Order: sequence, then structure tokens, then C-alpha cells
Amino acid sequence: MNENKEVMTPELIATCWISAGDAAPGRPDETSPVPIAERIALIAQAGFSGIGLVHADLLQVRRTIGYAELSRMIRGAGLEHVEVEFLEGWWATGAERAKFEVQRADLFEAATALGARHIKVGAGMADDPLPLSTMASAFSDLADSAAEQGIRLALEATPFSHLRTTQEAVEVVTKSDSPSAGLMIDIWHTYRSGLSHDDLWNVVPMDRVAAVEIDDGYTDVVGTIFEDTINNRAYCGEGDFDTRTFVQRTLDAGYQGPWGVEIISAEHRSLPVAEGLKRAYESALSVFPGAVTKR
Repeated sequence: MNENKEVMTPELIATCWISAGDAAPGRPDETSPVPIAERIALIAQAGFSGIGLVHADLLQVRRTIGYAELSRMIRGAGLEHVEVEFLEGWWATGAERAKFEVQRADLFEAATALGARHIKVGAGMADDPLPLSTMASAFSDLADSAAEQGIRLALEATPFSHLRTTQEAVEVVTKSDSPSAGLMIDIWHTYRSGLSHDDLWNVVPMDRVAAVEIDDGYTDVVGTIFEDTINNRAYCGEGDFDTRTFVQRTLDAGYQGPWGVEIISAEHRSLPVAEGLKRAYESALSVFPGAVTKR
């Protein structure tokens, strides 16, 4: 603790893409080219308290060293938090439903084996979003199945999906009374949907928040909104989103959990993994009032 300002240094999770090297969402193969042991070591050395892994990486682990060994490596490095992602298609029918069922089984297995604090849940890509009633019913069913295994879900609204605003995600989550039904609040998506930092916590019920993510970005969108989110995110405090105020408002609202750091950009992917992790960690720490490095 920083005794002068009485602010605890935050616990930061290295979300999957910031340690993945030249890998990105939406590619035909999302598997990281960086060996998992190297990723874990570099994440811990940078100062992070947790690790995130995407579905493709988890399947590779299962085929090779297995989840028991991965869990041992993560805990041995001193990392306390694990998150897995990205579960989508839970509203689907037909052939797409079958694909979702496979992914759900994979991610539920990994989350249970690794003691994950949550699974990140998305709402896909959609030109014509489904009715909120359809999404709410499907998510309620998903949350019930997660609760049977003691798994927490963190549902994230994205401006190109079936749930385009934080308000819509809140409506879907609060239709469920399952303890597994939670929200993921990411500054990139709240900012892009037009929700101000001052209004955010008037909209979001803190007791339904499973996780919070920080990053930064620029006022102007480059390319499509999806291209912008995977290529042009900025390090915390280096863009136009005012991450410092977002953090302060979130602290004021009572959030006490760890913070995911999610820098997805062409710039970040071009850096050596150790350098990118160091920059992501230090820039994230800089937006917390009075925080000091734990290293």
C-alpha cells in the first residue's frame, strides 16, 4: 500500500492478446506463436497478477502439456487470476448451435481445471441484432448451465454485435437471477457506444459486474469499428478515452476486483512480448491514483 495516499496497487490481469505476440482476434488461427511457459514467465516478470488465454491457446495446451501442468505453472509463477475466452454463439440454432456446444464444453472444461475467475462471453458479429428478449432468454439458459459448474460469466457488449451498448448487456444480464450471470465492463466498448464515464455507473449495477477492462483509444475510428478495435487500441493514458477518469469513477462506484489490461493493436503486436507487457503494465498502473509498482 502507498501509505501517503492510502491506495492499494491494483491487481492487473494480462488479458490474452497482450502476451500473445503476433496473434489477433478474427484470424483463421488465433493461436499464439509464443510458447506458453514463456508467456507465463514474462507476464509475471512484468508485474501482472493474472493471465488470460483464448480458446485456441487452451486447445493447444490440452493437446500438449494438459491443464494440470498449466495450472501448476501459472500458480508457480505467482499469478493469482485466470480468465478464459471467448464464448459466443449461445443464442444460435441449427449447425451454429452445434459449434457453440463444442466451444462451451471446451471453455467450461478449461475454466474448471484452471480455477478461472470468469469466462468472457461475447455477442458475436451482427448487421441485424436479434431481439433483446431472445438474447436474454439464451443468456439466462447459459448462466444456469454455468452455475451448475460454479463458473462465472462476464458478458461484454460490443458495438458490432447483437448487444451493441452497455445498457443492452445490463438488460440481458439482469433478466437472469443466476449467480453466474455477470458483466464485463471494458472502457473501449463503453466509450465507443457513447456512454460517458460519469454516466456509466448510473447504468451498471455494481453487484452484477464480474470484471473490468482498461485500455485507451482515439476519437476517430479507423476502418470499420471491428478493425479499429483489433488494430488501434492505445496504451492506458496515451489516447483520447481518459482512462484515468474511467478508473476513478469505477473505484468511486465501489469496484474492488482485478483489472484486465487489453491492448489490441498492430503497434503492440509489433513489439517483443517482454517490451509490450512492460509497457502495458506500466501505462496501466499510471492511471490509478497513487498506485506504486509491486516489484
